Amino acid sequence: MRRAVARLAVAGLVGRSHRDEDRDLARKAPYRASGMTAEAYGALRARLGGAGQRAVLAAALPEDPAELWRPGGVDAAVERMAGVWRELLGAVSAVDDEVANALEADLGLSEVWARRLAGGYGAAADATVEAVGWELAATRYGAGVEVRAVPAAGPELPYRTPVGLDVRGIAGALVWAWTERPVGDPAVAGAMDVYERLRAELARPELLLALPGGRVQDTSERIAERFGPGLLPVARGDRKEEGPVPVTAHDNGPLVVCSPGGASFLRPAAVAEPAVWRRVREVTDLAEELDRVAPLLAGGGLERMMLRARSGPLPAGAYEADPRRSCPELVAHVAAELGTHADAAALYLQVATLAAPTDRNVRRWNGWSAKRHTEVREELLATGAVVEAKRARAGRTVFLPGEWTELKAPNLPLETVKLASHLVRPLGSNSIRAPFHRVLPTAPLHEMFAQAWERRSPGR
Repeated sequence: MRRAVARLAVAGLVGRSHRDEDRDLARKAPYRASGMTAEAYGALRARLGGAGQRAVLAAALPEDPAELWRPGGVDAAVERMAGVWRELLGAVSAVDDEVANALEADLGLSEVWARRLAGGYGAAADATVEAVGWELAATRYGAGVEVRAVPAAGPELPYRTPVGLDVRGIAGALVWAWTERPVGDPAVAGAMDVYERLRAELARPELLLALPGGRVQDTSERIAERFGPGLLPVARGDRKEEGPVPVTAHDNGPLVVCSPGGASFLRPAAVAEPAVWRRVREVTDLAEELDRVAPLLAGGGLERMMLRARSGPLPAGAYEADPRRSCPELVAHVAAELGTHADAAALYLQVATLAAPTDRNVRRWNGWSAKRHTEVREELLATGAVVEAKRARAGRTVFLPGEWTELKAPNLPLETVKLASHLVRPLGSNSIRAPFHRVLPTAPLHEMFAQAWERRSPGR
């Protein structure tokens, strides 16, 4: 159980009849539940119902109320309440609150994923329904088309029930586990099992991944020539216009390309061989969008992160985001080039490479006090390799020289040069196109540190 939920229960299962008021109460002091924890707490209270809530609260009172004020009386009351809670709702393993809160803040993921990263994919369940297949379906209006996960036949599912695994979300959780957490952290001990579940999903031959920014710029006749003759059915979906579906989906195995319009979809299982991937990659009008999918596929950045985590090159407690640990030879080279000590060289690589080298993150990764961080920052600033500035929501004062991109929350703004290495394209609304739902590393960090140093311009 999350500590915030336990505090709310011990405080008397506090709540309000109105959903918004109930959630707001849980998020305020002294409970300070996160948004998702507040939602989970509300759902648990609902499952208890009125009778269950009264039973939990009644368990706090001993036969002799004076026992509450004796040593250990409150602890005994809490244990009795917990016993009734377990009888009514069942027991789940404790979850690391710090990790669960960080997952929610960084990735927008619920505590289910904290449990899965700690104990493996089967350590927790959510409302997601397994997909038995995927289909292309026409969108409500026009000639648009989308891919949909198909559940098993049966009663209609409740509104907004998720069907099929969110492969980009799972991949993002794994990237976070292998780049943001210290080596040997028990909170991510189940990441390898989660990775195997993701690989199994990507290996399903019927799985299609949308390439939302990728469109084959060609006529319908030429699309049919290039990607036919195989066809894939396109369901009507919730299309509102009358008449037949005005889209034809041409299926050549690795790619499904629709005409008119050229909307494209990738079949990951069909590009497991490097030679096949190279041929698909040669479809130049899809190159950028295929690059964004590549980190998830066999041999991509995520697999290389997994292999590095499994090989254990760093000592327990070290962070891959600390280049002094993940690539010490590069740090020594950078220090010689900049004329600084190793700490300043490491800070330069972090600023030059990572999307969110905030002061708080840098101190956590490097084990620095605020005083030491200031000393290193001053040494690095003296080289002219970075500049000092105040920028909204950056969480730091040291930056690479050059252009700046203002991404909206939940992503942090960052140096424009980093968009390419993170395979990010900002969109006009509060969204991005990227391999994952948030701006995350696309390769093992020691590789990205080396790439950032290689692209450094003369005189920087």
